[in-house]
Amino acid sequence: MQKIRASLSRLLLKKPSAIEALRIEKLEQLQKKHQGKPFVYDEGNLRFMYFSQKSVQSAMKINAPYELLCGYTSAMLAFLLANPAPQHILMIGLGGGSLVKFCYHHLPDCHITVLEIDADVIALREQFMIPADDGRLEIIHADAISYLKQNSLQVDVILLDGFDINGLVEELNTSSFYSDCHKALKPHGILVSNMWGKRKQLVSLLTELRTQFAQKVWWCRSLDSYNLLVFSFKSEAETFTYSMSVKAQTLDQKFALKLTELSLQMRTLHLPLSNMINANGDYEIKELVRLTTEMAELMVTDEKLASNDVEWSEIHQ
Repeated sequence: MQKIRASLSRLLLKKPSAIEALRIEKLEQLQKKHQGKPFVYDEGNLRFMYFSQKSVQSAMKINAPYELLCGYTSAMLAFLLANPAPQHILMIGLGGGSLVKFCYHHLPDCHITVLEIDADVIALREQFMIPADDGRLEIIHADAISYLKQNSLQVDVILLDGFDINGLVEELNTSSFYSDCHKALKPHGILVSNMWGKRKQLVSLLTELRTQFAQKVWWCRSLDSYNLLVFSFKSEAETFTYSMSVKAQTLDQKFALKLTELSLQMRTLHLPLSNMINANGDYEIKELVRLTTEMAELMVTDEKLASNDVEWSEIHQ
């Protein structure tokens, strides 16, 4: 505990370097110029999308636009361990299109539908080299909440990556919306959620998903950030297993996603189903305690991670 507190103090009290300060100044100028709209910032071979000076949304290598830079995007693709050949993927949130481009390029038999509420984000698609709409790809300017209620969908995978200038979009992480996602999935479908927040909030969201998906939920932390990736399965037959390493190695040879390392960190929680109908609420208490412990173990401060955008850029140039 003392080590964690010391590390946090180091991060919070550390003053920006001259390079960081210059970068912040440039971003502040761009934010002011674009008057609250998302904007693009180039740094060497990297291109970023920002919602605000403090809110980076996406990153891309200019000379390798289909490469996944952010660890959470690679982690979201761990659904391939359960379904390596999806026919239809629904993505909620476009951003810089990292997941769109990867799936479009590497899953040629898959249809991809993207829902993005912000027209200004869609307007930047060419700068992030996102393919034009065609028979396989459709990017729709729509509110995902309304769209799922008004349209009858049956997709193999939903990639939920809904963030705005304030962080995780609360309206896309409710029991009601999770229920709509559950309905939009085929019987073997998988909901993949990218989450970020305080431990208490993450525990609450995990509990909601476990309720909606009858406890068939797995999770892990990104290898290079504090993003929590949650995999919710509609069918027990399509869920992960504790022996995924062979399949992960095969996928890594094909896609270089680091799924072998990630699969070793996948977690789930199995509590006796008999506890669920216990009138005195023992199940809920046990689940809360276990999930809280899980988040405490996963979300510890990691000094190996980049502590600012400048360090991150230097690693990925």
